[in-house]
Amino acid sequence: MTTATAAATRQRDDAKPILLSQYYTDLLSWPTTIAPDTGEVQLRLGETIDALVMRARFGGEVNHQLVQAMLHVPIIIVPGAKVVDWVFLTQPRTPMRRSTIDDLMAAEVGWYDADDTIALPAFGATEGDLRWLQCPEARAELPSWETIVGAVRRTFMRTW
Repeated sequence: MTTATAAATRQRDDAKPILLSQYYTDLLSWPTTIAPDTGEVQLRLGETIDALVMRARFGGEVNHQLVQAMLHVPIIIVPGAKVVDWVFLTQPRTPMRRSTIDDLMAAEVGWYDADDTIALPAFGATEGDLRWLQCPEARAELPSWETIVGAVRRTFMRTW
């Protein structure tokens, strides 16, 4: 019988971000980096992938709209002390009219700046951790920015 040493366990833990980053890069073709200070796998936004972020309750209604349209969107759950956000991953952002920006802001939906990074969930994430609500699928194209914005606007107009 062999026992794991602290060094061997640390090596396996150190390898997890590298394996996760390779998974996201190789299987999904996502531009990832590993944050040197935290060891988190991070996704670079702007060029090939973008994201919209909203409160979980509203996000659930938006996701319901998308499911009804038979669309699968990768969604990351970001737990917080008082609120939980959902991050919807999309294709790159497209230019928006002022009225669209106003609608998103009224619905309290945000987006990231180009070249921002967001953390990606680790393998085996649990209830209190950053985790996937809906995992990305290999070789599946992300929904367009316009598709998610349209679902947000329809949901907001319906619930407002």
